Amino acid sequence: MLYKNVLKTLVGKWMQLVSIAVIIVMSSLTYTMMFYGISGIEVPTEDYLASSNQEDFAVEMLNRVTADEANDPEIASLVASGTYTLADLKQVDPERFDDLIGARIDAVESVMPEATLELRESKLITYAFAGSEHRGLVLKETMTINQSYLEAGSRPTTDDEVALNAKYAEKNGIEVGDTIDLGTPFTVSGFVLFPDYTLPLFDENFFNLDAGTQTLLLMTDEAYEAVVGTESFRLAGVTDGAIDTVELPFVVSVMETENIMRSGAIYSEISSGKAMALGLSLFIVSIAVIIVAILISNMLEAERGQIGLLKAIGYNRRQISPPYLVLILVFATLMLVIGYFLGLYFADPLKNLYLDFYLLPSITIAQNPLVFLTAVFAPLLFFAIVAGAVIYKLMGESALALLSPRDNISLNRLSRLVSRMLSRASGKTKFKYLYAVKSTGSFIIFFLGILFSTLLIVFALMMNGAVDRMTVGGLNDVDYAYEAYANTESPPMLADGQEPFLAYPFAFVEDQLVTLKGLSDDNTLYRLQDRDGNELTPATDGVIVTEPLALKQSFDVGDTIDLELDGETLSYPILGIADDFTGDVVYLPIEMLSNELTDGASSDLFNGVYASERPDESVYPTILSRDGLIEQSESINEYMNLMMNVMIGGSALIAFSILFVLTALTVEKNYYVISLLKVMGYNRREVRSMILDSYFVYALISALLSIPIALVVLRIIIVVFAEDYGLVLPLEFEWIYVLYTVGAVTLLFFVSTFVSRRKIDQIPLQEVLKTYQE
Repeated sequence: MLYKNVLKTLVGKWMQLVSIAVIIVMSSLTYTMMFYGISGIEVPTEDYLASSNQEDFAVEMLNRVTADEANDPEIASLVASGTYTLADLKQVDPERFDDLIGARIDAVESVMPEATLELRESKLITYAFAGSEHRGLVLKETMTINQSYLEAGSRPTTDDEVALNAKYAEKNGIEVGDTIDLGTPFTVSGFVLFPDYTLPLFDENFFNLDAGTQTLLLMTDEAYEAVVGTESFRLAGVTDGAIDTVELPFVVSVMETENIMRSGAIYSEISSGKAMALGLSLFIVSIAVIIVAILISNMLEAERGQIGLLKAIGYNRRQISPPYLVLILVFATLMLVIGYFLGLYFADPLKNLYLDFYLLPSITIAQNPLVFLTAVFAPLLFFAIVAGAVIYKLMGESALALLSPRDNISLNRLSRLVSRMLSRASGKTKFKYLYAVKSTGSFIIFFLGILFSTLLIVFALMMNGAVDRMTVGGLNDVDYAYEAYANTESPPMLADGQEPFLAYPFAFVEDQLVTLKGLSDDNTLYRLQDRDGNELTPATDGVIVTEPLALKQSFDVGDTIDLELDGETLSYPILGIADDFTGDVVYLPIEMLSNELTDGASSDLFNGVYASERPDESVYPTILSRDGLIEQSESINEYMNLMMNVMIGGSALIAFSILFVLTALTVEKNYYVISLLKVMGYNRREVRSMILDSYFVYALISALLSIPIALVVLRIIIVVFAEDYGLVLPLEFEWIYVLYTVGAVTLLFFVSTFVSRRKIDQIPLQEVLKTYQE
């Protein structure tokens, strides 16, 4: 009989239970989906990286001859002839190149005697495929470190074969045995992965990650040497000892794998993903548990008389309590199980979403009993403890206390604070705003729910446009169609529609490697702008720096920047900060940079052009298409838009559920008060305002308070990424976002309280008489 009565009471609250069910399901779903999705790449990734001997650290080094190395007479003669990059040296004198690299390896190993080093060679190429421009990073096979991993097919054995990434092949309909034109035809022999490129990052642009338009390539050594592209070198290392700082002239940086975006981001993704899954799940289930506790408390308070009568006729606490606890736990268990299986269903799409960007092997997701126990029984135990405590406390009162009307509860601290703030307000206003904070627990859940939702909304709004700024920078505003690089030894003749520039990627600012870029002051195809849209022109009396460099070094307009160039330090004032996040670049007049690089011998040096028409590939081996770069950013933009929609949708769902349940419970708990207000002459609109609209004001205050908290959190994220990965996230806050956030909270509030407002209208005046008679 007791079970039937409690079940009937719960069924009468089905709308509140549905909202609570949404929160419980989301808790279990979040944990299960993220844990299984991440585990689907974690397990095979660990095996893959171990078997391929992934580097423990990487030594980024100058891809040019240093002053000390130029003391060698033979190298000095090559430098004098214009051969100063390692790629030039390798082409002109391979034996001298091997000696120089060997000397560099010996120098690093003398500092880290427990380390083993190996040269990592790569070439960046561009090619046309299916009417679009694609990019490939050709990696030369290594002997022991960062060995390639074959997913299907075979490694290239002839000079006309190539292996590429399976994800790239999938997105472009390529199969083993097909032919792909990389400037010359190659037969696809297999699908390959490289452990030092778990993210397809080929340059400074951290967000050009489109696995459908760029791929890693493996060729035979002979084919690698024959392919034409921008070649670069670094040293890969493994060690059983500590990874120390190396102070050598040719060393730019020594970074542990965990701190390298192209290879170490997967480690932070896995660890932070699991931590986030558990954290979000605990946060969401905590909200659900407390709301359930409030629901049970209200339900038991409404049935105090019946419970007191049962105790008076001989029932004890142990006999009355089980129906309430068992039915709530059955409900919670059912929702948690539903959430688990929904999470299991969505785990595979989440894993595939990761594999759209991470170049990793994957396995079929298999269920794990421990995950089921964590997703279902851990929160269920939480439910049992909290719900049991609430039931046990109220059931402990005597029959006489339960049958007697409850005395008014004294004001809590929050109520006293609000009361003092409203000391001069009217009685109606005091009633309105004190009633919402009468229950401290309910108000805390209400505040945290609005806070969490607002944080996600603000973060999503600040992400809007950030990826565009990082991937394409100001490319949408420039007039050139192609950016092409020539050999530095012999600058070609300029054709119509071409404007020269001079790029020198070997300068330092405060021990940070930067690219110097010389531009003409009459350049029309590529113009620099600051964040306000003001045009910036290189001048002889100063330089222009990009936003990432300014943020990392805390530069501002008017500051002095010290450039280290070939052992010489040059100081210039900063004339402007270019609104460009695609790299750490310092712009200056091309004549000035040419004079610096040639010791005043020439002011006409250039090694690249901006062009309206595609330049001759025989003269410019590296050509970047503006439209191609913009197209490559579309994939990451789609991903970020999806993330924005998920964050906004998830935050809205949680906020809606919390607001709906709390306001509905408020109305149910105050039937007598609402009826009394109507008897006193207040109309329906006034009653709604006094019971519910105070929540609206508190929701707006909570939202506004959460905005500065969100900005502080995001600032911490930006600093961490900049310090650990050298990645500057161009997240920008605009004051219009305050209106968007307030608008979203307002919409959520009135939608979620629609049913509660109707219930207020339906409460009859006779309720007060009925309660009085009881």
